[in-house]
Amino acid sequence: MAGRPKKTASGFAPLESEVMDAVWTASDPVSVREVLDALNERRPEPLAYTTVMTVMNRLATKGVLNRHGERRSYVYEATSTDAAGIAVRDVIRIYGDAAVAHFVDEACADPGVLRRLRALLVEDG
Repeated sequence: MAGRPKKTASGFAPLESEVMDAVWTASDPVSVREVLDALNERRPEPLAYTTVMTVMNRLATKGVLNRHGERRSYVYEATSTDAAGIAVRDVIRIYGDAAVAHFVDEACADPGVLRRLRALLVEDG
């Protein structure tokens, strides 16, 4: 019986990770076709357009990709520049204040991190 795909270190399923790499590599928002072409250049077995479209739509639903356009002419761009940023955002979204408190507790163990956190708070303040 097939189970859910294993997640990579980034927290994405393997194909999601490949799609995100293609989106992050692009300098501008990308279409499904552009991502499909980029992925198929390095795969022994080509993916179907609908497979990539489904993955990108799911990533948009998860808030990892922004989707712009109308009906059949969507383009996508990442909501964060890296997997770590997306993972931290998801942890904070799921666990809220407890996650933030834990990050601060961890930061207190390293004076350099604590200084950077304080500087960020002042910057955004």
